[in-house]
Amino acid sequence: MAFSPKRVASVALFLESVMLAITVPLLEHHQGYGIYLASCACGLQNAMASAYSGSAVRTTHVSGMFTDLGIYLGHALRGIPVDMRRLRLSFTIISAFICGGIAGTVAFQHWAYATLYIPAMLTGSGALIYALYIFRKSRHL
Repeated sequence: MAFSPKRVASVALFLESVMLAITVPLLEHHQGYGIYLASCACGLQNAMASAYSGSAVRTTHVSGMFTDLGIYLGHALRGIPVDMRRLRLSFTIISAFICGGIAGTVAFQHWAYATLYIPAMLTGSGALIYALYIFRKSRHL
């Protein structure tokens, strides 16, 4: 079986899940390493999304999306054709980031650092589901 970013996506998601879960007790005990581990999880998410999709879309920060949005709006004002697919993608990622930030703030008010267990469970579940999908798909080839 040849190396493929799609084949290791479940491993990356699992590692991200583990890093986020370990981050919680570190932060609860005021260990600065928790911040580093959470940052590593974000970096892994970006790397996995880039490798999987083959694009330069980043999923844990939106500064580039705002830049793209500004460029597209400038092009539209100048009458230059705009890639609507890319515009919709930028808008969708920005919207999801804002909604996630609001949800994270509300959750943090209730559960403090344990809020990170939510994305840890989601990425862990995603890893398991994707691993099962790849396994089933490989058995039918």
